Amino acid sequence: MPLMRVTLTPGAFDENGKERLVTGLTEAACRAESVPDQPLHRMRALVLLHELSPGGFYSAGVPADAALAGVFIDWQVSAGVLDGARKAQFAGELQEVAESAARGDGDGSGDKTVVTSCVIHEVPEGQWAQIGAIRRLPDIVPLAGFEHLTSVAPG
Repeated sequence: MPLMRVTLTPGAFDENGKERLVTGLTEAACRAESVPDQPLHRMRALVLLHELSPGGFYSAGVPADAALAGVFIDWQVSAGVLDGARKAQFAGELQEVAESAARGDGDGSGDKTVVTSCVIHEVPEGQWAQIGAIRRLPDIVPLAGFEHLTSVAPG
């Protein structure tokens, strides 16, 4: 059940690149969380995409819109879903997906250095409310389909 808030630097991705980025991030996060490729489970994989306005991105205190293609993610995930190996796998895939999506359509927009950053927010047990209820890990295992956590689901 990935929930990612993704902020992009201005003009780093054309519309096709944004679609490839969102699709790739969704796939990478679902792999990391072991969410099966089934519509019932994947419909809960959410990406909130926001692109900064021109002039809204700086590096070392100077405007960096023209030099860098940035993908900055805040990823909310229930505590206990990701281990170190899953996080590392996602980090590598994030960079690959962003570099591929930033290549553009041959208009030169893919010449920027791609920078990625993801802060993984592990939400403690009992601290995630969804659709009017507190969702605990045993409750969300069958909803999300976490294949590696079936032993946690209520029997």
